[in-house]
Amino acid sequence: MSTTNEQVRRRYENGELLNDGAPKHVETDAPANGADTVVGTDADVHVVTADGTNTVDLSNIEAAGRQVTVVHDGGANTPTLSFADADFVGTGPSNITSAGATATVQNINGNADGWVVVATGSA
Repeated sequence: MSTTNEQVRRRYENGELLNDGAPKHVETDAPANGADTVVGTDADVHVVTADGTNTVDLSNIEAAGRQVTVVHDGGANTPTLSFADADFVGTGPSNITSAGATATVQNINGNADGWVVVATGSA
């Protein structure tokens, strides 16, 4: 189902998030060794097949109330997902090193450094 211009306008005028409105929109990514993995603007769940250490980039989705769950989907070269503490109020989640482990984060103020950890889960 696509989003109409009227739906986007209504969301904007009501101060709502401008994603496609589809609950639990899942995105997958398999970044190159050491590259960032960028969370998409519509993603509710971001599944990453890691290669080496990949930093989760939250910079495109800064909106107050925005929540996303990052899932480690295995990978190669000691696959690790990391978070930049500068993005968080306090510190971000610990590195995720096990396939199946998750971190759910939420932005509380619409700023690049306004993310907090809501939940983490082990494999």
